[in-house]
Amino acid sequence: MIKLIVSGRVGQDAEIKNVGDTTVCSFSVAHTEKVYSPTPSEKTIWVTCSIWGERGVKLEPYIVKGTYVVVEGSGGVNAYMKNGEAAAVIRCMVNSIEFGGKPTAAVENTKVSEATTFKPESDFPF
Repeated sequence: MIKLIVSGRVGQDAEIKNVGDTTVCSFSVAHTEKVYSPTPSEKTIWVTCSIWGERGVKLEPYIVKGTYVVVEGSGGVNAYMKNGEAAAVIRCMVNSIEFGGKPTAAVENTKVSEATTFKPESDFPF
């Protein structure tokens, strides 16, 4: 097994898709590293992530663009040709996800505010 751990910001809101009888939650994570050289720069690596089954459906409202996450799971690479040149996509079948910071102030998303709104009329089981 190849284990992959990626930290970074979600690139776009998660999408739910049906694959046969199974539901899949798909999203991407951008991991940015600083490159220290005579001309400092940054390098961003994109990882395509998927969460299969009911867990993905429950997590989908919280996986929104700009949210900082750490994902862990089985990793792999899909290689292909694009315009005559070799290209590849890093993918991760997520086993666990940890949420860090919320999206930056520039990113407004109603899905987060709706999903995390406290409703005082709720009955709590404890």
